[in-house]
Amino acid sequence: MDEGFYLFVGGDMLHGAIPFVDVWDRKPLGLFILYAFFHLFGPYRLWAYQIGALVSVCLTAIVAMKMARCVASATGALMAALLYVAWLNLAGGEGGQSPVFYNLLVGGAMLNIVRLISTEKPMQAEIVKRGSMAMLLFGLSLQIKYTTVFEGCFAGIFLGHILRQNRLSWAATGRYLALFAAIALLPTVMVGGGYWLCGHGRQWWFANILSIFYRTKEPPAILAHNFMNIMLLTGPLLLNIALQMLLCRNRTAVQRRCAFFFNAWSACAVIGVFLIGEWFNHYAIPAFLPLSIASASLFTSPVGRVWLMALLAAGTVSGQAMVLENQKNNGNARTFHNVLDVIAKEKGCLFIYNGSAIFYDFLPPCKLTDHPFPGHFDSIVENRATGMDPATEIRNVLRQNPTYIMAYTPPRPDENEAVRAILYDRIRQAYTEAYRERQGNGFLVLYRLDARLKP
Repeated sequence: MDEGFYLFVGGDMLHGAIPFVDVWDRKPLGLFILYAFFHLFGPYRLWAYQIGALVSVCLTAIVAMKMARCVASATGALMAALLYVAWLNLAGGEGGQSPVFYNLLVGGAMLNIVRLISTEKPMQAEIVKRGSMAMLLFGLSLQIKYTTVFEGCFAGIFLGHILRQNRLSWAATGRYLALFAAIALLPTVMVGGGYWLCGHGRQWWFANILSIFYRTKEPPAILAHNFMNIMLLTGPLLLNIALQMLLCRNRTAVQRRCAFFFNAWSACAVIGVFLIGEWFNHYAIPAFLPLSIASASLFTSPVGRVWLMALLAAGTVSGQAMVLENQKNNGNARTFHNVLDVIAKEKGCLFIYNGSAIFYDFLPPCKLTDHPFPGHFDSIVENRATGMDPATEIRNVLRQNPTYIMAYTPPRPDENEAVRAILYDRIRQAYTEAYRERQGNGFLVLYRLDARLKP
């Protein structure tokens, strides 16, 4: 659902649409610019973003190897990198979810800090140079998703620690930290400033800064379920940190410093995941990078070596099974082409209440709403958080008599019941079922407007 929407908005941008104004979401502009680039590949844009994601994963794994090399052998560092790759599939990261891309920037930022830690007495100029580069990379990552702020703050604090170890005064350290913070905020300030200069500053401010705080909590049962999933995903890698503290005692001073940094980074990333508060599986992906690197130390121990190999094998097999399960439960190429074939027989506007926005991207433009992301209508969490009233907006959409409506049945536990009632009241009055396919425990259904009601 997410990746299809990013691609759709990227294509819309190429046709002049302004994110947060003409098409609403709260993701940063940089993510949509990235997908606009993939959209330039035209009919091959799905391949383009998947290949782009693959390249990003490979480069992130190489960066992970470089960092892990300071606490383990080359083989141990390779194991850590492979662990990161395998764990992505367990959390829905097999495609183009945003952390797949921004983890590369975060990894590059942290590699600069690891270089400083690995140096016995880094020069002040080197600290400022590498610190500035790290903060610039974090600034760019913020424009892919703002949740990197947790790791960015940790990196800034750790740079302050390095400056103090270099015997800089508190005043001088404070000045450099202010510089680092300014560098990290620069890309976001530039984007926000651009929107203000164009007269859209309020829309940008609400979408990017305020709207997230208007979201409500998921129902307790869903929160508990999601929490357990996150614990199952991060638990084995968190266990690795405890094991390496127990099994890996004969370390050099540099190895101890780097291991401390990786462990602290891991703790910060995991805390950041839990502070977000909803705990969808892909929210755990940012934590996999530091947790995997921190696991590399185990390869120096015979017991740890066996455990890492078993963990990698289990994660790889389980991850591939998860990918197949996702295709079964969330749709695949066959579903995609079946839906498009149905619509091609009788062309008209499509409104997606439940389902992937990727269908919008492969149909002629038909703007029914400036809030095309399905979750902004069907999720009770978003009821007061998107700048529009979903009940009022869905009435506006239905008044335009879209030829097709895509929905999922039965309703989900976290669905906005009032909005669904409005939708299905109209469907019963004016629509017939045109296509149905089982997905998971329910059905994806495409409804067609009664021919007598078409304009």
